[in-house]
Amino acid sequence: MNAALDRVETLVLLMLENRSFDHMLGYLGLSGPGRLPVDGLSVDPAWLQQHANMWRGTAYPPFQLGAQRIPDPPHERDDMALQIGTPPAPDRPPPLDGFVASFMRQKNPPGDPSLVMGYYTAAAVPVFDFLARSFTVCDHWFSAIPTGTQPNRLMAMSGATSLADNTPYLLPDQELVYDWLTARGVSWCSYQSGPYLPFFSLMPRWQEVILASLALDELGGHGRFRRLKRFRDDWTSRSAMPQVIFIEPEYTDGPRTAPNDDHPPTPVAPGQQLVAAVHDTLIANPERWSRTVLIVTYDEHGGFYDHVPPLPIPTEVPRLGPAARFGSTGLRVPGLIVSPLVEPGSVYSGPLDHTSILQLLAERFDPGRTYSAAVSSRQPLLSPLSAVLTRTEPRREFQPAPPVVAAPALVAEAGMPAEASAVDVNARALYHAGAMMVRSQPQLVAELMPQLAAYLEGPPAPA
Repeated sequence: MNAALDRVETLVLLMLENRSFDHMLGYLGLSGPGRLPVDGLSVDPAWLQQHANMWRGTAYPPFQLGAQRIPDPPHERDDMALQIGTPPAPDRPPPLDGFVASFMRQKNPPGDPSLVMGYYTAAAVPVFDFLARSFTVCDHWFSAIPTGTQPNRLMAMSGATSLADNTPYLLPDQELVYDWLTARGVSWCSYQSGPYLPFFSLMPRWQEVILASLALDELGGHGRFRRLKRFRDDWTSRSAMPQVIFIEPEYTDGPRTAPNDDHPPTPVAPGQQLVAAVHDTLIANPERWSRTVLIVTYDEHGGFYDHVPPLPIPTEVPRLGPAARFGSTGLRVPGLIVSPLVEPGSVYSGPLDHTSILQLLAERFDPGRTYSAAVSSRQPLLSPLSAVLTRTEPRREFQPAPPVVAAPALVAEAGMPAEASAVDVNARALYHAGAMMVRSQPQLVAELMPQLAAYLEGPPAPA
């Protein structure tokens, strides 16, 4: 086992929604003071011309984005196929030239075709900037498959998926990392931001555990699923903490009060606030922090431009047959490894995807064995995530807090309606999951989760 990994007692995993690497962290590669050696963006005119997307005779190169509220770009399987494009020859990479075309072929196209080519800088993502310079950026982390949220979260939490596309209904039951950890006696829990439902309430066999856990949490107990508002008290207490902690944002696609998952049109500022709060909690217990690794990434790129082609790693979806075979990973997403066991301002460029997390869990908690055959089959084309951990002695120097992130002015882009015209597929799925839970335990939901009960009294709101 990696000597640094052997020191790790707690792994914390936070997966946000729908942003590409170039869109969120590509600016770190721009020339000038403070540049990090990431495979990122350039302002060289020739580079911009090479990477511009054409639409109706106009070139749209990457550019610095100022807006926080952006129409949700298409990001289903067919949309991503258009965005990635067809390689000009079998031995050539795909052109990555269909992002603007995909963005504008919607039924209600946005007013500004360029938005999907935009990228943020430190001013918009100050917490990421702080973490990148204080810890490690992974600049070749790819979503597992070129399709939407549900299949990619299944890949991240299972190493396999029974879906090729998002479904507006419940997820088919399949084994998850929760089962893997439980079978090996590895303690775990999941903290949910906001008063609503974690993602895997979409899977019927987890609904009873989730409902009972959240009800117990409201009464001051500890179950597998907890509210994030209790995380700091738990972490800074003398009580034992689970070895693996999953942190979920409040999702834009679903019941929501204050979404912070970064899924458009939700701005990125609330997500920055969430990540800062998690980091601040972790460092509030220095002894635990010295043995902890926080991983921050995104489920998929969400339709935003990235200039690096996906990895040629195939994925089968056995339940759906050959038609659902994927020939590559999805596109790059941000990846940050936050731990006193990494060097500040370091960049890890080994190829990774979401199953790298599962491989890391196997290496740490079941050494000498593999997570699963499906995960093992991908590893020859990936690098070990454990290689990011390079320090056998944790850094003990003072760790400053990230900068404070102000809430943005929620001004819509030109031509963007205040709300989307249709309810998102994931929102419908979460509504069905909540309705099923209410049918099974109506009094429990009404008494202990009144906001969820109120939401389910009517149809799901537009995303």
